[in-house]
Amino acid sequence: MSDLVEVAVSAAVGKQVFAAGVAKKLISVVVTAVSACAVTVRSGNASGDVKLTALAEKGVSRQFKFKPVRFDDGMHVKVIGTNSRAYLEIE
Repeated sequence: MSDLVEVAVSAAVGKQVFAAGVAKKLISVVVTAVSACAVTVRSGNASGDVKLTALAEKGVSRQFKFKPVRFDDGMHVKVIGTNSRAYLEIE
């Protein structure tokens, strides 16, 4: 069973979605872009390894499905784009 986690625009800093020590699997990302949007998902914290980058053009909603990516050290997400949103499908 999966959950959907919403992440709003977070400027240059990003947001810690899951803390260190929390293990999760990311199975898809849905991006809703009012303006052009970029989403970066990192393992751990803001300086962690980039595991996924998703881009969407202005006015586009797009789902990115992929083989599940495991995050054992938490998850940090940065969403850039005016009034854009990212929805993380977590297992």
